[in-house]
Amino acid sequence: MMSATPPYAWMNGEIIPWEACVLHGRTQGAFWGANVFEGIRAYWSPSAGQLYAFRLEDHLQRLRRSMKSVRLQVAYSDLALREACLQLLRVNAFRDDVHIVVVAFFGIGEHFDTMGLTEDTGVHITALPKPRSDAYRGGVPICVSSWRRISDDTMPPRIKSGANYLNNRLAHQEAVRNGYHTALILNQRGSIAEAPGSCVVMVRDGRLITPPATSGSLEGITLATVASLARHELGLVVEEREVDRTELYVAEEVFLCGTLAEILPVVSVDRVPVGDGLPGPLTARLQDLYDRAARAGTAAGRWITPVYDIEPAPDVAGDVAGTVLVRG
Repeated sequence: MMSATPPYAWMNGEIIPWEACVLHGRTQGAFWGANVFEGIRAYWSPSAGQLYAFRLEDHLQRLRRSMKSVRLQVAYSDLALREACLQLLRVNAFRDDVHIVVVAFFGIGEHFDTMGLTEDTGVHITALPKPRSDAYRGGVPICVSSWRRISDDTMPPRIKSGANYLNNRLAHQEAVRNGYHTALILNQRGSIAEAPGSCVVMVRDGRLITPPATSGSLEGITLATVASLARHELGLVVEEREVDRTELYVAEEVFLCGTLAEILPVVSVDRVPVGDGLPGPLTARLQDLYDRAARAGTAAGRWITPVYDIEPAPDVAGDVAGTVLVRG
């Protein structure tokens, strides 16, 4: 049974009804997963009566890098996509934390060729209310997957592509079937790459240590946020280096970080407790700093984009979309 959906989506320059945001099954984006995407958070601040898109420009810049890597060109600039995201949030009148997904895709190739080069491309954007995970404070058990991370000479892991995420899905579903929250994926060298959809950070001797992007992990925007907060707010050393599986067993704290995960404490790895088996104090401190930043804390000005100019609840799409019309 499908949950209630917001009334509107955005596709190829227009605000459209949610149910009209569809691709034909023979598009390369649907058939092969020939697309790139970004997930973006927007946070509701009750005290300010405002919704803030978090690191919106950074996500769109990473989307552009992913498009470059797969030779995908679309008709929309970063500025146009930025405005599209804001328009969509306004027209749906969200007053909750929201997850936005921007997808650039290859369309139908000549003679319906699903692999050949095509200039038929497009973009769709959807947004849904996304409350914080129940495990945000209590932490999660994770395991090391039997699946290995794709490598740069196979499918570049530094881009966010639908096709790449089958690798993550296999690892995650295996972990869930075995009673864990999610998995850690090792790279071809046998060191830690990432978790499905999030980066991995451990605390050892008071330092934050995380695998570098060259280990097979995504170049994480949430990870960069955490590193900045740790350095500038807490004066901590943040080190990027290869991380062995068993290092996580003896770490003082471990957490995952990503747009959806935010900062998610890990309480055990392969059923070996991390520290005392409870979320650590440094993880909790970083969570609080991150939350302040995302909801317009004093240090967050460069990271947040206010969505609503005055009133956060427009009546109709035309009031917020200007010349962009709802069709369908």
